[in-house]
Amino acid sequence: MKRMVFNFVVLFTLFFLLGAVIDIIVNLDEFHKIAEVTSEDGDFLAQVLALLRVAIGFEGPRLFQVFSYLHGVIAVGAMGFTAANMLRSREFVAIMAAGISLRRISFPFLYVMVGISVLALLNQEYMLPRVAPLLLRNHQESGGKTVSSFSIPFTPDQSGALLLSPSLNPETGVMEEPSFLERDEKGRMIRQVRASSAKWDSKTNAGWILEEGLVVLISFDESTGQATTSMPLEVEFYETELSPYILTLHRYGQYVGMLGMSQLNNMLNAAGSFDEPMLRRHWYSRFASIALNVLAMMIVIPFFVTKNAVVVSRQAIKCGGIVLTILFGGMVAMLMPLEGIPAVVSVFLPAIVLIPIALFREITIQT
Repeated sequence: MKRMVFNFVVLFTLFFLLGAVIDIIVNLDEFHKIAEVTSEDGDFLAQVLALLRVAIGFEGPRLFQVFSYLHGVIAVGAMGFTAANMLRSREFVAIMAAGISLRRISFPFLYVMVGISVLALLNQEYMLPRVAPLLLRNHQESGGKTVSSFSIPFTPDQSGALLLSPSLNPETGVMEEPSFLERDEKGRMIRQVRASSAKWDSKTNAGWILEEGLVVLISFDESTGQATTSMPLEVEFYETELSPYILTLHRYGQYVGMLGMSQLNNMLNAAGSFDEPMLRRHWYSRFASIALNVLAMMIVIPFFVTKNAVVVSRQAIKCGGIVLTILFGGMVAMLMPLEGIPAVVSVFLPAIVLIPIALFREITIQT
């Protein structure tokens, strides 16, 4: 277990640093432009330090994202290196000579995989949501502490009302100059609510708290078609399910993968939440991925834990192909909508299919 944990740390560090260095080299011009602005008339050393600060500030938060996406694959790689070293040093021969079944060797590997998967679950719940605004930045925004505010085009809610705003800050959850337009069955605006700014009510998750909010009622004379507007009245709250999370999802589709389960629960509790089945699949996938990781490990362990003389490189190629297919293919299958099948069933379906295969592979370990 100690060897596998050590190998996991080494492999994860190498993967992350390799990806970060390649990304920095490819986008060095963008980082350099931002560093020049932040350092201003500094000397060469100051510009180098500013460049390093910008690059590390952009790549650093991605450590949590890389861990979330690749922990399963890297854990299998750590198992492969550990078992291959034991195979090369004939430790399996000594274990079998002592009358111990090689099947017992698989359990420490599985324990470490479960521990890494639980750590990934905690990372998904507590760390990724905190750095999510940083992960949404592009390279031109690498000097900022969050993704830039973005405008909200006409976005309908469950009741058919349209939301329009020139600016939403996804980190603070504040909209500037929002307008809520309510329409009748003919599509005519019958009520307009506008404000200088609005902040999402995080306590009730039911709507927006308006600053200097005003509401105008519009009535139509059906005979002449003329519209009459009322005097503006003050309003302090507007009820809708269009939360900052949902509006950010409209803008950045990958944002849902960075939300914690508590945030997903808040979105699910809101009336008419954005694509509720999709949110439920993401919620259940947090636990289904743990099962998928463990089953993938059970399937590939016999490639290395065996009494037979094997070519490690050949076994590694087989192991890599199978693991990549199971983990990445399984993740796609988990999040794929299946008509008529509840989310809790469809998400765990890949793991259910793999259970008999994993058990068969464990039972048939040659020992």
